[in-house]
Amino acid sequence: MPELPEVQEVRRTLEPFVLNVAIVGVTVLRKSYIRAGVGTVSALVGRKIHRTLRHGKKLFCIFDDGQVLLIHLGMSGCIDCCKPDVPRRPHTHFSMRLATGFEFRMEDPRRFGGLWHYSSWALAEKSEITGKMGVDALDVTASHFAAWRNMRGRLKANLLSQRTVAGLGNIYVDESLWLARLHPLQVLENIREKHKVSLAGAIRTVLNKSITMGGTTLRDYRNVAQQKGQFAQSLCVYGRAGLPCLRCGNKLISKVISGRTTVFCGQCQRRI
Repeated sequence: MPELPEVQEVRRTLEPFVLNVAIVGVTVLRKSYIRAGVGTVSALVGRKIHRTLRHGKKLFCIFDDGQVLLIHLGMSGCIDCCKPDVPRRPHTHFSMRLATGFEFRMEDPRRFGGLWHYSSWALAEKSEITGKMGVDALDVTASHFAAWRNMRGRLKANLLSQRTVAGLGNIYVDESLWLARLHPLQVLENIREKHKVSLAGAIRTVLNKSITMGGTTLRDYRNVAQQKGQFAQSLCVYGRAGLPCLRCGNKLISKVISGRTTVFCGQCQRRI
């Protein structure tokens, strides 16, 4: 599932195609894939994407008249920008024709992603971010974990929820917890300040390293230039259950936590 680094890479490779380029046509191939604003996406015709913004795993295209198109890649979503004569891939649900002669196409075989259309950034922010998502994971500091002192929840479940930190999924939670030496089932209220500092730093370190490598491709993910991410070669715990810990040599453990397969080191990541 694309997480923050993959969405950041999609943003980086999308902008050269769409920024300040007029939309000359919109085609909705699957109406249900437009989660909001089905009747209004035609209003994008004639407009230009003025800028893009990413918060967590969500990518916002903000148009010159204030309209917003939110892109969520879900489990298998991807964006292609190509010439119109290139045959559409199966599971292409939405396209926009650009004045440059290219076509923006949104594909999603498993359809866990989607597109949301809003008339303004204020409405998009209120609907998608405010009160629903925490700080973007690239900006997280120990201070963003202050509320944990009164919470009995478990660490991994909290990080996956997006309410404290936005942008982390199964891959980067496991990698960050390993780097910070924190157990995924650690009770939140018992986490000390020094561990919060360590965790915030680990999250930023892991994400930034992945971004420099183009994200993680395990199966479906590719950026708009159709390039795969290379961070899978640097994974320390995710997908390595039963193999030696790269830090202590202990056999890595696999356990289902919050409905997700979780890999960690029982020696390095002990509960506090």
